[in-house]
Amino acid sequence: MPINPFRYSGPVGAEDLIDRDGEAAQLLATAIEGNNSRVVAPRRFGKTSLLRRVMAEAEDEGWETVYVDFFGVVTLLDVAERIERAYTAALKGAAGRWFDGVSRALRPELQAGVPGLSVTATAQPVAGVQPLLDRLALPRKVFDRWGKRVLVVFDEFQGVLTAQADADAVIRSEIQHHGDAASYIFAGSQVGMMESLFTDRRRAFYAQARAVSLPPLPVPETAEYIAGRFAATGRDVGDALGPLLDVAAGHPQRTMLLAHALWDVAPEDRPAGEEHAAAAVDRIGAELVDEFSVVWSSLPGGQRRLLALVADDRDRPYSRSSSVGGSKGSAVRSSLEALVERGEIVRDANRYSGYRVVDPLLDRWVRQGRPASV
Repeated sequence: MPINPFRYSGPVGAEDLIDRDGEAAQLLATAIEGNNSRVVAPRRFGKTSLLRRVMAEAEDEGWETVYVDFFGVVTLLDVAERIERAYTAALKGAAGRWFDGVSRALRPELQAGVPGLSVTATAQPVAGVQPLLDRLALPRKVFDRWGKRVLVVFDEFQGVLTAQADADAVIRSEIQHHGDAASYIFAGSQVGMMESLFTDRRRAFYAQARAVSLPPLPVPETAEYIAGRFAATGRDVGDALGPLLDVAAGHPQRTMLLAHALWDVAPEDRPAGEEHAAAAVDRIGAELVDEFSVVWSSLPGGQRRLLALVADDRDRPYSRSSSVGGSKGSAVRSSLEALVERGEIVRDANRYSGYRVVDPLLDRWVRQGRPASV
């Protein structure tokens, strides 16, 4: 029995990435040059999948690679612990055994006991800065011991500011000295905060990393991918492909989610039609109503009105004729910045409003009048 070939619930392998060749090549070349990059993309936009591909290609070049996810950190000790765990997971073989000793030195242990009973006491640091600096220095130790450069990926990098407001300055104070030992890719899904970290002159990482953006997926390559996966599993996407691509609007995760639903409803004995695309979209829309309701309910009134304006795309935020414009320019600006920061909208010069809703299915739900059920 054929298995649905579309994966939507997590990062995909390099073979399932759609047209990210340019971005991957740019990130790898920048690292090889000894420079740093930053990848900024909304949630569920294929960022992690791209980073995994770049790491695999760096390993082919003889690098060690370390992936650190800072999502949910609350203290500098959390940040330090995430880094140490990432090295434990990444280093294998002789390097892994070597790092086992290094990590024990970072966490000195005293053992005492009697036959059949042992007690281990771990000395825990009382402050977070030095433990973090010790772990940030690991690429230099790897390079000095093994002669291998390290590509370090700091994902959800904006999360370190939750641990400490100047955590970026602490991090830069160490990694700026790594020279040829390491290159870094900083990534994050809170677009506004990530931009501020690297474009605000007051921040430690101002102008310290090359920006690489992830645009929506291109239509031709996406169409080829979906049609190919249908054909490989004995089905024909037929006339359903066009409507599905229109609704998905190049959003990576939503494209795979809709393709998965379409594959489920598509007939096995004939090409799928537009009615099957409509059924797939309605099915997913119904499944996401609760998620969208939570998003909508969490927004203040001004942000709701702006989100509706952006989805409708028939007016501009600062227009006096709009429901949010006129004399309240500062309030509109604050609401726009908040929606961008949340990752709900992004700037888009091709849209009349100047913005677009990141999630095309949320966009559709808002334009439909925010129904409680579909």
